[in-house]
Amino acid sequence: MLGSQILDLNASITGKDIGVPEVKTFGFATFQKAMATSDSWSSHGGPELVFVIEGEACWELENEALIPVTGGQFALFPANKKHRIVNGLYPPSHSFWIVVAGASQVTDPALLTREGLRDFQNHLGRRGLTHDIEPRCMDAISELNRLMGDPRIYTGSSLLIAEMRAALHTVLIEGWKAQDKKLADRGNSSLIDDFLEVLHSDPDAELNIGEVANRLGFSRSYLHNRFRKEVGMSPSDYAQRLRIKRSCSRLVTSDESVTDIAMEFGFGSSQYFSRVFRKYLGTTPTEYRHQMLIREH
Repeated sequence: MLGSQILDLNASITGKDIGVPEVKTFGFATFQKAMATSDSWSSHGGPELVFVIEGEACWELENEALIPVTGGQFALFPANKKHRIVNGLYPPSHSFWIVVAGASQVTDPALLTREGLRDFQNHLGRRGLTHDIEPRCMDAISELNRLMGDPRIYTGSSLLIAEMRAALHTVLIEGWKAQDKKLADRGNSSLIDDFLEVLHSDPDAELNIGEVANRLGFSRSYLHNRFRKEVGMSPSDYAQRLRIKRSCSRLVTSDESVTDIAMEFGFGSSQYFSRVFRKYLGTTPTEYRHQMLIREH
């Protein structure tokens, strides 16, 4: 979970404290610079929604699938699905997160009916997907940010708590609507699953997107458009992120030079490797290795 790894750095609120038992906890996370975090996996009895307001971040699921999220997007992590921030490093970003309690754990929900909470979780539990944050949802998140910064909320202001509950309701409903819309337009999702299987089977190999598309029986342009629509990025961008992930592991587990690792993973030069690395992680390979060594000791 995003929140569980940074609660000592950012404000969070437990749903039951404001009379919303179906929300386990929620809060904001702000990283001014890249910051090392735990490599531990997280999962919850209910789904988790993470809204990236500025910057970007990338998570991985237990099956190695990457879930990249850029500013103005949010991701849904299904109930009981293990996930963690990729590479053990939060890039510079500002995010809002909600962890929903498991439907079986809530007997009297406040924002949704009992049937509605069950349907909400079943709907969000089909697959972790990225979506654009609609203006109405972003406005509600901004309102939550304002309310969490008001000290009266922590002394039991009934009006502010009611406003907070209303904003949470809007965020949850907008997330549900976005998932509903995307699931209705997923089209040939088996193509995406097949492509990811090919990619993850040999992530260090040079990938010819056109050849893979032809092997799967589709054109390169169709694969590109379908992948971007469903995953939120191009196939080549996803493959690049996967190479960076593998190179991060090598930086931490070996004494090889940055130049040797850059060449091994097909970046051509240490300078290009550093540029791509900073693009995705907000730091250089050398700085990343240093941060990970500090974390381990």
